[in-house]
Amino acid sequence: MCALPSSLAVAQNRYWVAFQDKPAAKKTTATWVSAETQEQRQQQGLPVSQFSDVPVHQAYLNGLISEGIQVSAVSKWLNAAAVTATTCQVEALRQKCFIKEVSPISGYFQATSASAKKDEGAPVLHQINAQQFREKGLTGKGVKIGVIDVGFYEANKQPSLKKLFNQDLVRGYKDFVNSAAGKPYTYKESFLDNHGTMVLECLAGYYPKQNLQLGLATEAEYYLARTDHGSRENRLEEEHFVRALEWLDSLGVRLVNSSLGYGTGFDNPIENYRPEQMDGNSFIARAAQMAVQEKGMCMVISAGNDGAKKSWQVLNTPADALGVLTVGATDYNAWIKQGYSGIGPSFLPFLKPDVACFSAFGTSFTTPIITGLAACLLQVNPNLSAQQLTRVIQRSSHLYPYGNNYIGYGVPNAERAIQLAQDSTIVFPAPTVMKASGDQFSFKRPKEWQVAGKGGIVLFRKKSATQVITQQRLSVRTSILLLKRMTSETHTTIQFGENVLEVVWE
Repeated sequence: MCALPSSLAVAQNRYWVAFQDKPAAKKTTATWVSAETQEQRQQQGLPVSQFSDVPVHQAYLNGLISEGIQVSAVSKWLNAAAVTATTCQVEALRQKCFIKEVSPISGYFQATSASAKKDEGAPVLHQINAQQFREKGLTGKGVKIGVIDVGFYEANKQPSLKKLFNQDLVRGYKDFVNSAAGKPYTYKESFLDNHGTMVLECLAGYYPKQNLQLGLATEAEYYLARTDHGSRENRLEEEHFVRALEWLDSLGVRLVNSSLGYGTGFDNPIENYRPEQMDGNSFIARAAQMAVQEKGMCMVISAGNDGAKKSWQVLNTPADALGVLTVGATDYNAWIKQGYSGIGPSFLPFLKPDVACFSAFGTSFTTPIITGLAACLLQVNPNLSAQQLTRVIQRSSHLYPYGNNYIGYGVPNAERAIQLAQDSTIVFPAPTVMKASGDQFSFKRPKEWQVAGKGGIVLFRKKSATQVITQQRLSVRTSILLLKRMTSETHTTIQFGENVLEVVWE
């Protein structure tokens, strides 16, 4: 019998219910995935048959339903169901032997951008040296990309996406929010329903008359998943994201782009996550990690736009998941973190974000640029695993190996990335490490070190090897640098255009 007050006993909330096991896994050796999925796993040397592919035990789901619990979604990867239940029902569930865990679902999806200008693609492509891809004819051809977003309203009418639709490169679409809608490009439910369209333009957009390229993966194959309504009152859709991942895996998708994230700042404060929960352990982060480590899918996720909020500042989930490629945003002239770009939490045991590039309008539009870069690299070397692909992009970036929790390893370089995709044993010259004694450091910039148009002069003052205290942008005319050590400063990364120094304070 439930011992809670009646008002709490009948109040309904949403939960993930995780199960102890999968009895079917012990009784059969059947392969539960498609031929396309088997092929992409074999290509990466991954097990074709995996425990997480086995469906959730139906008797367990029936047990929930028989208790009057509403099941809204089921995840075979997580061996879990998303449910709506009263507090008393949850109390009873936790006593059942087949239940492993019951966790509240909190937080909302937040699209990590404002509206973008149509010509924003040109500067960022120059920043990452993307002309290397055009010169080599690399367009992501044959690479399967999944896009998880709010909506793709009028995507088929955009001039920059005309080639994509004319050549039938949008191979699949699934609406996890409103399966009855039936009209993916003409049906509009919210003001954010064109968000996915703008992201798709940053992935594959091209204006032939102006010869203006917006995205890099202009000949990839696309599978679009709408997982979010776009209205704040209805963003409790974590299970849609997880189901979309499982759907994309069933199609043999290698790359997944998502500019959505769970964070804060919504109508009902009770529903918000807390910053300390951005630790890679949310259910959506677990699914993202599983997609990378077990399924061989490279997950490219935006860091989020809460970096300037003093009450939050850190990135959103699932950008906190281990193994995903988290993308932040930089300025264009000086490669410092854009104020809005989410910061990697200091308590994570791994570096986040991974990389960053330019966008004036949100990390939603840096993420597809990096996904497009990844698609071109898979065209160069289709045998790269998800982890290897992420590593290539990290190693190609301008600060590597001295990354930080503001912009990760920095801005990727397409030329270096191509070389690393072809030969992972290549070692590029590392930044110069200099030791500073006492509380002052001076350095005279060599005349040949050009900085204008190459990232400028930037300082990351750090309290550890990766944790930034503050960042600074200096005049490109600076020739002699004089630094006074800040309180708690242990490391300083200094960028002079293409040249980087790592100062270690003693």
